[in-house]
Amino acid sequence: MELKRILARDTRSATEKAMALYGPDVLIISNQRVDGQTELIVALEVAEASSAELMEEGELATAAVQATSSNAKRISSTPSSVNSPFSDHLHHLLQPGAKQDAMTEHLAEGVEELTQGREQVRSQEIVSLVREELAALRQEFRLSQQTASWQMNQYWPAHIQPLVEAMTDAAVPTALRALLQEGLREQPSLDSALASIRSQLTHNLERPQEGFPNRGVHVMAGLSGSGKSLMVAKAAQQVALHYGVEYVAVVSYHDMRAGAWAQTQMLCAQLGVECFRAANPETLNLLLNELSPRRLILIDTPGVQMNERLAEILQVCPEAGLHAVVPADSSGVSLSRIMLKSGLNWQSLMISKLDESHSPWPLIQFLIAEGAQCVVSAGGGSDRVADGLKSSGLQKLIHIAMAQLTPSPETLGDVLLEAAAKPATLDPQVNEVEAANEPLTHTLGLSRPLWSVEIPQNELHG
Repeated sequence: MELKRILARDTRSATEKAMALYGPDVLIISNQRVDGQTELIVALEVAEASSAELMEEGELATAAVQATSSNAKRISSTPSSVNSPFSDHLHHLLQPGAKQDAMTEHLAEGVEELTQGREQVRSQEIVSLVREELAALRQEFRLSQQTASWQMNQYWPAHIQPLVEAMTDAAVPTALRALLQEGLREQPSLDSALASIRSQLTHNLERPQEGFPNRGVHVMAGLSGSGKSLMVAKAAQQVALHYGVEYVAVVSYHDMRAGAWAQTQMLCAQLGVECFRAANPETLNLLLNELSPRRLILIDTPGVQMNERLAEILQVCPEAGLHAVVPADSSGVSLSRIMLKSGLNWQSLMISKLDESHSPWPLIQFLIAEGAQCVVSAGGGSDRVADGLKSSGLQKLIHIAMAQLTPSPETLGDVLLEAAAKPATLDPQVNEVEAANEPLTHTLGLSRPLWSVEIPQNELHG
C-alpha cells in the first residue's frame, strides 16, 4: 500500500481530484487544512513485483554500479587542471570559516534525514494500521450477517424499540449489542431497561481498583496523539502535591516530533517539576543514575516505533513499569495492537481524552472480552493539568455510553404514538423463532449478571 498527497481549494475539489486520479474506490486516510488548502492523504494498493521484474531491477542496479565505478576511475585518472570545479571547492573548504559552515550544513542534512526517516516509519505504521482496520471491518460485517436473522426475528415491545434503535445509531459492536439486548423484552419500562444495561456494563467492567503508583520509574507509551505527555504531567502533579516537586522528575525519551520537547517543558514549568531530555539509551542511563534519589521518575515516549523504544528503556532499567495510554474512543484494532500484539508486560492501562470521546464502545468491548485482566489505573479528561487524574475513568466511560443510549424525548414520543396507533400483538410462534436464534454471547468472552426479571429457561438455553 502506498500513500499519496492531494491538495485542492476545498474538500469537494480534493475528493473529485482523488477519484479522477485513482478511481471511485480510492481510500481516504485523512483530511485537513494546510496553508489555506485542503490536504487529502489517500492509500493505494501497490501490486507486488514479480520475480522477473525483481531480476530485471537487480540487473539494472548492477549495471548502474558498474557505470559509476568506471566513471570514478576515469575521473581519478584525469589531470587536476581539468578538474577545476573540484579544485575551487577544495580551495573554498580551506578558507577560514568554511569548516564551520560545512559542519552546519552536514548537521542540517543529518536532521533532515532523521526527520524523513521518522516520517517514513510513521507512514508505514499508518498503512499497517489501515490494513488491520479494514480487516476488522470485514470481520464485523461477517458477524453482523451471522446475527442478522436473529435481529430480524426479535420482537421488541414499544417502550424498548427506542433503546434498540439508539444502540444501532451509537454503532455498538455486534457482539456487545447482542449481549446487552439479552433480557430486554422482559423489562417492564424503558427506565428499567436502561438500568439493566448499566448494571450489565458495571458488572462486566468491574475490576480491582489500583491507582497510579507514586514511587519508582514508570514509562507511559501509546500511539501518536493519545495524550501521553498530558497524562505524564497529571501523574507528576499528583505526586508533587503529596510529596513536593523536588521528589519528581520527567524525562522525554527519543521524541523527535516538532514541538514535543517544548510542550514537555511548558507542562513541567506549570507544575514546577524538573524535566530532562534523553536522545539515546546512554544518555537515559546517565539521567536515571543521576535522578535515582527522586521518589518518582516519569518517562514520556514517542508514538513511532513504540516497541523499539520500550525495549531500549527496559534494557537500561528492567524494573521500570510500563503503562499504556489509550484514548477513550480508541478502535479495537489500536487496542489489540498495543495491549496484545506488542507482547509487552503492561503494568496498567490509562484512559485519556474522556471528555472528547464520541465512541467509547470499542474500548468497553475490549475491556469486557480480551482485556478482562487489564488493570485500569487512571483516567484523564480535560486539557487542563490542574484537573488531575481520575481514579480509573471506568465510571465516566459508562456514563458516556449510557448517555448515547438514552433516547431523546422527541424520539420516545414519536415511537409511543406510533405504537398506540398500531398496537402490536405477540405471536406465540415468535418466541420459538427467537429461542432458536438466541446468540451465544458467552463464546465471545462476554458474561452478564443476574437480571431483576426472571428469564424463561427455554430462552437461556436456546
